[in-house]
Amino acid sequence: NYRGITTLSAGAKVFEVVVQNSLLNCCRSLISTRQHGFFPRRSVTTNLVEFVSHCHAAFASGAQMDVIYTDLKAAFDRVNHRLLLAKLARLGFSASLVEWLESYLTNRRYRVKVDCMTSREFVSCSGVHKA
Repeated sequence: NYRGITTLSAGAKVFEVVVQNSLLNCCRSLISTRQHGFFPRRSVTTNLVEFVSHCHAAFASGAQMDVIYTDLKAAFDRVNHRLLLAKLARLGFSASLVEWLESYLTNRRYRVKVDCMTSREFVSCSGVHKA
């Protein structure tokens, strides 16, 4: 499990956090309270606590409990930028914000380094930058 390493300046990282927090505040009403991943103060642990609570209640009442497991590991590493931007526009985000996000996501250059080997630069059309 390799994580990206950023070479952004401290100012750019702070700006990204400000934008991220603003977007999150705009999205709060769109995101289910049952969503645990990729959300502040919610995690796999909070999801499991809620799940176990439902299990106990179901067992106590003699109800049937069916479970389907899915693995969305690294889901944001695979999100298509074009589809993400179209979805934000459909959700009513301002055209200027969507255009700014497009310029932010477009033509970002990446390199992968493993041990002492570094890849050539490449441009990715999917995934979310990790600051």
